[in-house]
Amino acid sequence: MLKGLFQSKEDKIRAKIDEHLGEGMKLMSEKFYNGAMIEFDKAMELDPEIVYPKLVEELSNAAASGDLQSALSIGLNLIKEKNEDFELANKLGNYARELGDYKQAEGLYKTALKVKRGYQKAFYNLAASQARVNIYDDAVPSAISKFEKAENYVLPEYLGEEKLIDTLTEKVGKEKKESVKEKLQELTVERDRMVEEGSSVEAKGIDLEIKKLKENADKVLPEDILGEFDKMAGEDSENADDHLYNKVLFAVKNKMTTVALETIGKLSVKDYETLGLLHAIALEQKGKREEAISRMIKLLGKNEFNRYNNVNLGLMYRRLNKTFLATKYLIKTAALLDKSNGIYSMKELVKEADECYETGNLKKALNYYTIAVTEIPTPRIWDQIGTIYIERKKYDEAVEAFRRLKELDPNSEIGDSKLMEIHNYYVEKADVLMDERKFKPAADYLHKALGVLRLPDTLKKAASVYKQLNVPEKEKELLKEYQALLDAEKEKEQEEKRQTLILQGKQELAKKNYLKAIEIYESILRMKVDRKIFLQLAALYKGLKKMDNLNDLERRWEKMVAHEEKMKQFEKDEARKEQAEQDDP
Repeated sequence: MLKGLFQSKEDKIRAKIDEHLGEGMKLMSEKFYNGAMIEFDKAMELDPEIVYPKLVEELSNAAASGDLQSALSIGLNLIKEKNEDFELANKLGNYARELGDYKQAEGLYKTALKVKRGYQKAFYNLAASQARVNIYDDAVPSAISKFEKAENYVLPEYLGEEKLIDTLTEKVGKEKKESVKEKLQELTVERDRMVEEGSSVEAKGIDLEIKKLKENADKVLPEDILGEFDKMAGEDSENADDHLYNKVLFAVKNKMTTVALETIGKLSVKDYETLGLLHAIALEQKGKREEAISRMIKLLGKNEFNRYNNVNLGLMYRRLNKTFLATKYLIKTAALLDKSNGIYSMKELVKEADECYETGNLKKALNYYTIAVTEIPTPRIWDQIGTIYIERKKYDEAVEAFRRLKELDPNSEIGDSKLMEIHNYYVEKADVLMDERKFKPAADYLHKALGVLRLPDTLKKAASVYKQLNVPEKEKELLKEYQALLDAEKEKEQEEKRQTLILQGKQELAKKNYLKAIEIYESILRMKVDRKIFLQLAALYKGLKKMDNLNDLERRWEKMVAHEEKMKQFEKDEARKEQAEQDDP
């Protein structure tokens, strides 16, 4: 008591600070971050010079231990006190980004840039954050350095031959030499004739033409290759569009914009994955930069992972000196390429995966398929992933893959057969264990099988195992599900039969075979309480003036409806009892 009376004001403040900091750290450890920040605020108000270095130390400790949420909470408190600390703001932005809070991260990077406009780390981090790429600080410029020397756009490969242009150049060159040789012979004869006739002026003109032809005899011009593409499109009508696509690609590479745009108009974008990209680049080459960028952004809206579109939009922005936007799309490309082992086209990646699978490199194939399926999810790729998991005996992962396949293609017979294959594998394992009277591990395998497919026979088998294990509750539960599945199957078969009879009844009515129709509808009514069938029968009996039959039908209908109501009530009562037993065992 006396000690408290004689405490100095400074000591009291220090004690209060320690109290708030202690409570703040306690709340922090309990994940109550907002409450912790309130306590830190109170401590800071008392004496920021004492509190600030203590919080800096706590921030470092939290970050070092991997508790980024605590480090971020402490740092946000510090930044309020020293809002000019751009390095801290950048560091906190990294923490927020690692925690998945991109909005907060971007706000912190912008805070750093407001304090120091040219702060490169915050600039690059902001671009990476907007690209949703988890690359930080100096690693960002390092990642995009691969694009520094890119003077031209990054374009896809030609369709068909790997060295298509080399082949065409050689072919056109040979044809050109032959053509020039013939032309030179014609011109030489003509010149000699002019000389004999004394027309020296005309002869000199022909000499100049001969000289020019000789100079260009070995040169294959871009126009020559374009003509070759047109020639191939005319001669090979089945693959004409492929030849025209290659013509577009060649024209864009050689900046022959008018030809590119004219040829694009003859093709369908849906048939060629990169035609939209080539169209945008051709427009940019023609000077229509805003339209080009708008098209690129729309393409990325359809598939944000397309590497060709990301890199070329980045390069397009770089040509416009829009450094931030260029960085954003180039860093996105770098991250995507890192994921796909430098391959730009997902089709090429799948092709590479297929080759790895064929040669037995399952690990690499699986890696490529797993990347591809996040960007182009197709039943075939999920089938490949599931098949590899089966071959590697990773059955749980295989089940997930085939389920994803079934989501994309509910009627897939492949998905059904593969899931059945895994189900049967687990059941066979269980059968061996049951023969050895190892019922507990057998139950585990049957549980796995039922996790794949809920089949009646497997449910019955599992129930028998739990009977051996003396777990009556589980046995009862499984037998109940087994019976429900049998009933559902029986009901399905009966409904199919009923629908067939309904169709037959309609056919007999159409033929005016009323007695036969009555016979069919009576059998239908015995199968299920159906008001439509009752009314149809009533109309038939009434139309045929069979009043006794009509009266009998009405009496039977009342009994059927009453019985159905009783059964429904009974089922409700049973369900209520069962729920009560579960709630109060």
